[in-house]
Amino acid sequence: MTGPEESPCRILVMASGFGSNFQALIDAISTGQLRNSRIISLITNRRNAHAIVRADKAGIPWDYFNLISNGFLRKGETDEQKVAEGRQRYDAALAARVLSTDKERPELIILAGWMHVFSGAFLEPIERAKIRIINIHPALPREFDGAMAIERAFEEFKAGRLTRTGIMAHYVIDEVDRGAPIVVKEIEFRKGEELEEFKERMHFHEHELIVKATAKVAQEIVEGRGT
Repeated sequence: MTGPEESPCRILVMASGFGSNFQALIDAISTGQLRNSRIISLITNRRNAHAIVRADKAGIPWDYFNLISNGFLRKGETDEQKVAEGRQRYDAALAARVLSTDKERPELIILAGWMHVFSGAFLEPIERAKIRIINIHPALPREFDGAMAIERAFEEFKAGRLTRTGIMAHYVIDEVDRGAPIVVKEIEFRKGEELEEFKERMHFHEHELIVKATAKVAQEIVEGRGT
């Protein structure tokens, strides 16, 4: 019989788009490269996210939950207070959804191209439930936080101000891309390389890094059960 310390780490993936990092996790689990891990579900906040197709193909249940479609914010709202309040309500409801007793509870949440910045309304109840959250970001710690990190780094390279950038997997906190790094990899720019070529190379390394970080954290979770 498999004891609780030996059962795979229960992983929830959140993805908003194409889902290539999600696919990297699926493939790594199926080939045995990523051990002690099981993806229990996918949550997406975009109805047409290709990650849904990947989930269906892999037999992974998925859930669509959107800030506007699910009634938390009016489309086109510009009032900053209403936007902030809507996002808080959405985050709280999403946390309740993740923690629902009707569903299998994750031990690890992986943000794999999740295009929504969480507030404390999501992060705090998840932390109280002792669920870890990790994210992959295409930059080195404290460099190019937030959106368009690859493009911003590439502009600096073209301007002669940068010779390298990188990728990190990090824990998620309420400061964007400022959580403690788990795995970091430096990537050197190549002379003559164009942006699209560089993006492809970065994505390749992202897939490697998200698997490596997940393996590290999942193993820690499995080994730490009951302590």
